[in-house]
Amino acid sequence: MPFNEQILVVINPEKDEQVALDRAIRISESLGACITVLVRKKHAIPKLMETLDQKLNTAVKKGIAVSVVISNERNWLGALTCTLREKNFGLVIKELHAPSLSDHVFLPDDWKLMRNTNQPVLLVRAGNIMDQQPVLLCVNAAASDAEHLLLNERILKEGRFIAEAVNAPMHLVSAFPSQMQDGDKSLQVPALQEAQYRAGCRRLLGEMELPESQIHVDQGPAELLIPQVVEEIGAHLVVIGTVARLGLQGFLLGNTAEQVLHRLRTDVLVDVLVLPQS
Repeated sequence: MPFNEQILVVINPEKDEQVALDRAIRISESLGACITVLVRKKHAIPKLMETLDQKLNTAVKKGIAVSVVISNERNWLGALTCTLREKNFGLVIKELHAPSLSDHVFLPDDWKLMRNTNQPVLLVRAGNIMDQQPVLLCVNAAASDAEHLLLNERILKEGRFIAEAVNAPMHLVSAFPSQMQDGDKSLQVPALQEAQYRAGCRRLLGEMELPESQIHVDQGPAELLIPQVVEEIGAHLVVIGTVARLGLQGFLLGNTAEQVLHRLRTDVLVDVLVLPQS
């Protein structure tokens, strides 16, 4: 199993419906995982705790081990960081951040999460059901550096595991650059590039069999191609990787995983590879 059996759920104090916790319970039923719920002390009011108690009691009756961490940290990111230091979690689950005007000034919460954890992060939406719906794996078929090769490997391992667990078809997507994105136009023959990227996808798959119709390669920015393919195949889960850079470089530059989040209406599993400040 690509994840260990410890799941950390970040509670949304602003909603009665706890989508992340509901999803964690469903996953734990299938994988036999344990659930830890994270709540900041300022939000541990009777109404919220009563809702959590009801859901956690239901989980316990299903044989799922549960625990609650009430953090004294002043903000949710500090609470999350401290909790992750204390225990080796294999997966963090959080409800997707609702876009707001402040996102143009401050980093969105989900971006902060991806830049401050080494664990895979599952960002979930209300009403989304993964069972037997396509799972879309986003890879860089032309990757040659160690970091992106490792991310490709992780994405394939995790995506295949999830697809098999929920009995869902697996699809692969990779975007190759357009002429506007690369200065060397003599090498930018779309048909040739598509063939090269499809061959790259086949190399990544190795002995894993996947119909050609489930490998999607096209020209253009990945953050635009991925939502397009999601709509075409009706995917309910996108698996994507991100190389998170710390320091000023990470603060200034948003990567594909971050840019694509607000364009999707699916659950998104993000595999994070954190690099130190250069």
